[in-house]
Amino acid sequence: MPWSKKRRKKSRRKHKGGDIEKSLDIEMGELLPTEDELEVFGRVLEPLGKGHFRIECADGAIRVCRVRGKLRGRRSWIRRGDIVLVSIWPFKKEKGDIVVRYTHQQVNWLIEKDHIPKDWAFYKGS
Repeated sequence: MPWSKKRRKKSRRKHKGGDIEKSLDIEMGELLPTEDELEVFGRVLEPLGKGHFRIECADGAIRVCRVRGKLRGRRSWIRRGDIVLVSIWPFKKEKGDIVVRYTHQQVNWLIEKDHIPKDWAFYKGS
């Protein structure tokens, strides 16, 4: 059997296992900001090139942030309007690092648990 047919069979497998909501709760517990003020939620406004983005943070500031090296290696594409977790630099408050990019399902979970407001979470810019 050619390789491509084997691959298609593997991708059609159904997920067997427990409740998806419980696994999302456990996963999201690790992806929330810590209690200090150096981690905040942010929304990507525009890409600036070379792994840098202009981000509107939940505290009202607009920061230039770069993609952290660990996230860059995972091939996680960041687009305009994505919700991210920003780690603010302690020595330069107008800059930071993008630590986590949240998926659409994770953003909905954050809205349900009142971590971010619904009107702020979805980008309506051009």
